[in-house]
Amino acid sequence: MKTIRIGIYGAGFMAGIHAKSMQSIEGAEVVAVTGASIEDAQNFCKEQAPGATGFDSFEAMLDGAELDAVYFCIPPYLHKGEVELAAGRGLHVFLEKPIALNSEAAGSMVEAIESAGVVSQVGFMMRFRKSIERLKARIDSGEAGRATLFTGRFWVNMDGSPWWRNKEQSGGQVFEQIIHLYDLAAYLFGDVAQAKGAIANLLHSDQSDYTIEDTSVGLLQFKNGALASITGSNSAVPMHFFADFRVATENDTLEYRCTGQPWVEPDVAFSYDAEGNKTEIAEDGDPFFEEDVHFIDCIRSGQTTRCPARDGLRAIEIVEAMLQSEF
Repeated sequence: MKTIRIGIYGAGFMAGIHAKSMQSIEGAEVVAVTGASIEDAQNFCKEQAPGATGFDSFEAMLDGAELDAVYFCIPPYLHKGEVELAAGRGLHVFLEKPIALNSEAAGSMVEAIESAGVVSQVGFMMRFRKSIERLKARIDSGEAGRATLFTGRFWVNMDGSPWWRNKEQSGGQVFEQIIHLYDLAAYLFGDVAQAKGAIANLLHSDQSDYTIEDTSVGLLQFKNGALASITGSNSAVPMHFFADFRVATENDTLEYRCTGQPWVEPDVAFSYDAEGNKTEIAEDGDPFFEEDVHFIDCIRSGQTTRCPARDGLRAIEIVEAMLQSEF
């Protein structure tokens, strides 16, 4: 079995998560890393990707390492055409969300990826939750019946990195963080007909370097008639990430409960059928690992991933429509 040789662009938290996955995936190896500096890249290799080579620029990594795929683990504002360059060289690409700061830039990436015919995947890891896999299969088969309602919340209270607090660099909490739930609703219910919403900065307006929203409400109507409401907060419980949701279809109801700290206490989901029978679904797996396994498998098979780059573009288009609407 040919080893899939991987380069990672970025040397932060998410890069570390994917590097850890590769250590447990047979036939996959991180061989190169680009950091903000050569020292950052070399330190990352030493600590999290033994045997990999560190580079101080993306172009140097592409020229200096033999690669099959690249993981893009950088903030959205740092994208400067590197995805298009990698795709043009025939490299498969994994993109952490959001894949760009706007739909125009994201569209350029998607065009390059699809023109090159390479495999792509976006890091919407919630698609890999057991309860979502089960419900998605029932929706696609018709067993779940007509879609009706999705409700979700992403509530936390975090300071974040300087780039995350800067709207020009992150796009805001909805754009960079809560987009997970907007994507999940579209994954289950399909294309959005219209999106409306409102955002506010209610508790951080006296913080000069905090230019994003800390409170948001989004409303979606899908082309099939289903509705969704999604709320966001960065003024809730400190460092508890409440990313939970409920889904109602004609024959199925799903309740996904989040502890806010799944690394301490796993999330859990409850599924109900049309007769009210309840099934508990333990969400004790690692969705980051599962999405990495899936990506590598799709590279080997040439199949489309569960979340190709075009879905990353769609999520950005939905969030943009919500943020640009008049409530």
